[in-house]
Amino acid sequence: MIEFRNVNKVYSTGTEAVHNANFIIEKGEFAFLVGSSGSRKIHFN
Repeated sequence: MIEFRNVNKVYSTGTEAVHNANFIIEKGEFAFLVGSSGSRKIHFN
């Protein structure tokens, strides 16, 4: 199981992309990140 609690993402421009997101991915489930091209769907600081 992977669990996310109170996930937030705010860019340096002040744009709030995610606000207090909570979700669980159970064993055997699949999850997809969907967004327009160039929307920085995966970015780690």
